[in-house]
Amino acid sequence: MILVLGGTVDGRELTETLLAKGKEVCYSSLTNISTDTIQENPRLIKISGQLDGNTLRETLTVYNIHLCIDATHPYAREISENAIWACDAMNVSYIRLERPSHIDEGDDILSYETYEEVRDYLVGAMGNNNGNILLTTGSRQLEIFEDLPKERTYIRVLPTAGVLKKCENLGFKTRNILALQGPFSVELNAAIMKEYNIGFVVTKDSGDVGGVGEKVEAARKVGARVLFIRRPVVAYPKVITTVAAAVDLATRENMTFDLSGK
Repeated sequence: MILVLGGTVDGRELTETLLAKGKEVCYSSLTNISTDTIQENPRLIKISGQLDGNTLRETLTVYNIHLCIDATHPYAREISENAIWACDAMNVSYIRLERPSHIDEGDDILSYETYEEVRDYLVGAMGNNNGNILLTTGSRQLEIFEDLPKERTYIRVLPTAGVLKKCENLGFKTRNILALQGPFSVELNAAIMKEYNIGFVVTKDSGDVGGVGEKVEAARKVGARVLFIRRPVVAYPKVITTVAAAVDLATRENMTFDLSGK
């Protein structure tokens, strides 16, 4: 059986393609939002929840996994590092499906290593009255930005009860919470930015699948500056960049994987 660590569009696409080719798949995601989008299949097992290293080892054993394809979000460093460790310990082949990076720095696009660096930039920039802030990095690191002026900070997050509760606990008013689930077109992004007078868009380098291109194009349409947070560095042993390549590797008969990544 193949374990797909998902929670992403490409992870779901990969799973559905493998199932169509007759493969048995165990699909894992942090929340039910992702697992529920995949139709039931007799060759599919769906699990949700946080997986640490030991839990991953148990999963590999219980479901007799011979290949793990890590299609988690580019910023989900902890689960990727846990998966690499567990696969190495259990002698299970590991492949990272990594979206290509598309950061193109310029006068209107800046990139930073940490969320704190972005926050510090915004604290200084807001004094010049350059428009409002749109945070599109999710809720997990939202507390880093809680000291920004709340009346000028808009946050776009998933519309789940837990996420909304966290936003409110951090002091964000409901009028500044945009609870929406993508994907978002250039036109919708631009309309949101224009409506809320957005001068700064904070985003991750999530690649084309993550809708980054649409955000950048929309920001340029309205004259907003894009602030990227760079991806974390992970020592992946083997990396591919497309779903097609992952399917090709996973469907080869009697293929022997080199765990060293060479």
